[in-house]
Amino acid sequence: MNKVSAYILTKNEEKRIKDCIESIKWVDEIVVIDDFSSDNTVKIAKSLGCKVVQNKFEYFGKQRNFALKHCTYQWVICLDADERVSQELKKEIESTLQGYLKFDVYVAPRKSRFINKWIMHSGWYPDYRHPILFNKSKVIYKDQLVHEDIDYKGKPFYFKGDILHYPYDSIKSFINKSDFYSDLRSKEMFQKGKKFKVVNLIVNPAFMFFKMYISKRGFLDGITGLVLALLYSSFYTLMKYVKLWELENK
Repeated sequence: MNKVSAYILTKNEEKRIKDCIESIKWVDEIVVIDDFSSDNTVKIAKSLGCKVVQNKFEYFGKQRNFALKHCTYQWVICLDADERVSQELKKEIESTLQGYLKFDVYVAPRKSRFINKWIMHSGWYPDYRHPILFNKSKVIYKDQLVHEDIDYKGKPFYFKGDILHYPYDSIKSFINKSDFYSDLRSKEMFQKGKKFKVVNLIVNPAFMFFKMYISKRGFLDGITGLVLALLYSSFYTLMKYVKLWELENK
């Protein structure tokens, strides 16, 4: 069976790190790259047998490439602290690792929960944004601040089992995360030379709401889908352009 490392990026994740680690305890090595957490994240990770390396977070692309350097084995599983490997996906990965791996990159659908509901529409499912298993000698993360992609040749293989994603358990957590991600996204836009326009404050949030709630059928997710579309369009989408304006005027 091919040996595999798994890495997790953390920053004050004491409430979620145990469940994340427990879902991948069957791998040969778990590496936690921690951004100097002030809570019990490191203590919990070490108690569960993880290798912990602390490194100051600058942006996602850089932190993920740093993580790969600390993974011992050629095959790597990437998981965030708010994600879990489902039992179905675990069986698929273990079966794949037992033989010859024909692909360099394997992806899986990510199913996300917002407050009280699994979001099956709104453009959130299936979400194949990141690889779950890959050959680290054939992959590098792009030098992006946020929503980082990977560079590799060839086509990925698609697993059927879900990555279970628990990004927001409250409105407060949504606002806090959106504030963090909109900071990174506005800086990325600014660095790429994107210019702020007043129309961004009106058209972009309105388009995002239409896309999530109407085009991607968020209305089928009930009241939760409506709340999600309203928050995502009126807070995250709006804030990244407001912050771009702020950067241009500093």
